[in-house]
Amino acid sequence: MKFTATHLEHLNWALLAQASRVVPMRDIYKGDIGHRVIGLRHDVDDNEGSFETALRMAQWECDHGYSSTYFLLHDSHYWTTDNLVQALEFEELGHEVGIHVNALAEAFRQRKHPELILAEALDDLRSVGLRIDGCVAHGDQLCRNEKGEVTFVNDEMFSESARPELGPPNRVIERGNVLLQLAPQPRSVYGLAYDANWLPRGNYLSDSGGHWSQPLEQVVDTFGQGQLHMLVHPDHWAGAFAKAAA
Repeated sequence: MKFTATHLEHLNWALLAQASRVVPMRDIYKGDIGHRVIGLRHDVDDNEGSFETALRMAQWECDHGYSSTYFLLHDSHYWTTDNLVQALEFEELGHEVGIHVNALAEAFRQRKHPELILAEALDDLRSVGLRIDGCVAHGDQLCRNEKGEVTFVNDEMFSESARPELGPPNRVIERGNVLLQLAPQPRSVYGLAYDANWLPRGNYLSDSGGHWSQPLEQVVDTFGQGQLHMLVHPDHWAGAFAKAAA
């Protein structure tokens, strides 16, 4: 399912416009946790046109009085100096920029320490003047083994994000013939205050895979019974902004 302008219009009047506020994840972390407040985030993945669509989406949200968080994926095709400077537009439009963490997966590809990969990526963002407080893990294909099972999550490099169901936090993970020793550190070591996936919430709606994680009308019907967090990937919404792209 690829979302269109009609889907965007429906999402707006059925849900977003019903909220008392639509806010970035930094505000949720700081305590804006009302049941009619929506915490909205966007994971800008490594797909063609994702960054450009994210900027159009940010303008649309600004025009409608909404604020959100855009998590940028390091080592993606759009990770260039020019684009990172352009990412200042997100902040100018009233949004937050965070980092989409993929350092464990990239450690296998680059044969570098994940701590160095993440530190360099954060330096890239902050050196152009972006304020980076938040992070969220990227679901890289390397997080899954040959059987398709998730054996690590990129946020496991943080001590606050232990996942005992996957194993000890300091275990060794392997891909191919490469071994990687996990050595979790507090997020504060990287100047990060929060991880969006670990913030408390009452309900969660995601468009991962190009379709809603639960029926939209069901979310609308229960809205206000607990705080809603939403994940919207710009990758799936290029069609909604086709006219703006022309």
